[in-house]
Amino acid sequence: MNIAKIDSSAASHFDTLQSYYAAEQRYVMAGGAKANADFSEVAAHFHPDATAHQGPDVPFPGEWKGVDAIQKFFEVFTDTWSTLELTNIAYFAGETGVTATMRMQATARNTGKVLDTKVAHVYTIQDGLIRHIDVFYHDPVQAKAVTLP
Repeated sequence: MNIAKIDSSAASHFDTLQSYYAAEQRYVMAGGAKANADFSEVAAHFHPDATAHQGPDVPFPGEWKGVDAIQKFFEVFTDTWSTLELTNIAYFAGETGVTATMRMQATARNTGKVLDTKVAHVYTIQDGLIRHIDVFYHDPVQAKAVTLP
């Protein structure tokens, strides 16, 4: 069995993601755009040409291209969830990026229902910034269902 050492760039990618997840949770807990929460801490983690992709079955589907579009995504995201907790985060380094798996617990703002699921994020990081992110929910239908009356 070959065990690869984590090189310094992978370690710096992990630091970027840990900082990003902390900023994301603070932004959601501060109420997002409707509460005039400051998005700059989250935005600082994204490359100017970043793209975020969400699958078709979640409450906020589509491709969000550029930091302004990602900020709009976070407006929808914070309109959807009133709480967000990401735990059991595990990172896996590859040649072209990093994958993070985690447990996501979130409370739907409109229904009060709680989502408790596994999520995977696949990142490309360029120059210490998130260039691309693909998000995969273990049960995307459940993610949307808890937001519906």
